Amino acid sequence: MTTLRRIAPLFVLLVVALVSLGCPPTTTPTTPPAPVAATPPQIIVANAVNALAQAVNGAVTSSIAARDAGKADASDVATIESFASAIAHAGKDWDAELRSTDDWATQRTKILVRASTAGLATLKAHISPGAQALVAALVVLVNQILTAVGGNAL
Repeated sequence: MTTLRRIAPLFVLLVVALVSLGCPPTTTPTTPPAPVAATPPQIIVANAVNALAQAVNGAVTSSIAARDAGKADASDVATIESFASAIAHAGKDWDAELRSTDDWATQRTKILVRASTAGLATLKAHISPGAQALVAALVVLVNQILTAVGGNAL
């Protein structure tokens, strides 16, 4: 019987070891999160073109309000309106191009050509330093479009 008493704790230990090996792990393995895909340039351009349409209206309205408040002169307002008009027409062309069936390389080239023929940099240069703030949002959005298609900023 003494031998049985000496073996009994070993038997209990063996049973506990076997039971614990048969249990599933308490923590589930985790998989790393999927990397976030970069936003395609077409989407960046499309979003900027949509924002541009609203910003054009805001720039013209703000310039008229600034003129009425005596903070901008009539020539600045006329130049801002010309700048906004050129941007609005370019934006319509960019939007139409993005909706075309052309591949991205062709769309990109057409967007860059349209930006260069719009004369935006020349028009921007004619806006007085004091009135530049009124078109700052337009410049940021146009630069976003130009950067997305590989062009140079205004």
